[in-house]
Amino acid sequence: MYVALSLDGNHEPLIIEFALGSIDCDEAWTWFMRRLKEFLGDTIEVGFISHTSDSIDYAIRRVYPDSYHGYCCKNIAKKVRASTGSTVVEQLFWKTCKTYSVSEFYVCLNKLRNEARIFFPKVCFNVKYIGIPIGLNWLTTNTHELPITSIIVVLHQSIQTVYAQRAEFGGGLHGHLTPYAQHVLERRMNQSNGYEVTHIGSDKIEVSLNLTTETLQVERGIYTCGKWKKYDIPCEHGIESLRRITVEEIQQLVHYKLTYAVYRNTFQAEMVNHIPILLHWEIPVEPMVVLPQFAR
Repeated sequence: MYVALSLDGNHEPLIIEFALGSIDCDEAWTWFMRRLKEFLGDTIEVGFISHTSDSIDYAIRRVYPDSYHGYCCKNIAKKVRASTGSTVVEQLFWKTCKTYSVSEFYVCLNKLRNEARIFFPKVCFNVKYIGIPIGLNWLTTNTHELPITSIIVVLHQSIQTVYAQRAEFGGGLHGHLTPYAQHVLERRMNQSNGYEVTHIGSDKIEVSLNLTTETLQVERGIYTCGKWKKYDIPCEHGIESLRRITVEEIQQLVHYKLTYAVYRNTFQAEMVNHIPILLHWEIPVEPMVVLPQFAR
């Protein structure tokens, strides 16, 4: 099963495309990625996090040659655990994934390589992972004996249910931000106490705590800690440097994609393409013989 997922404004996984096919087939994955590009259009900038699959990597390089592509941290962590059997190495791997600056990332990555002495494919700075929804996991493991048409109908109904639930949830939201963004912002506001703020220029600020110092140029969108840029939510350093403005003004600095208005508009209309009943399916006049495709 091929699945394309994204994160919505409340940081929950959302299925935007699915298909059935051979797991390791370059041509099939390329077809899948081309259908995704047709759906999203050429003007949208897209980045990809995927499982460690050569076929997926091949398809992304063919269809989205200029896009960012990294491998899922959770997927690599399983391989680390299986190959090393060491919880220390796995913890060091997660520490590497969760760094917020390029310099800190390479320091952790070098320690990881020395400790594990194994090759880590596409461990990149600023890599996230998207968890597979529980319902989708159940479908992929419990529908193998069903006809393909039945699997498609079940998947389609499952996706429609999720959209309907989120439409209802979005209709009840109030305020400026989604619950996820509001929770993260409040946590960082609580963590911002105790920092020392030093103005070293007209728009340059240093924020220090203990032996750690971060530099910010808020109006230019420059933050050395990297956390603000990664999550599009002001970091504790930025919040402390912005104590002169109100909470409402700080909320306005959160990326618009994390606002409740965008979330509500995303799910208020029918977004799932309708699948007609079997009687209305278009059947070719001349039957086509499709030979099985084998992974190379």
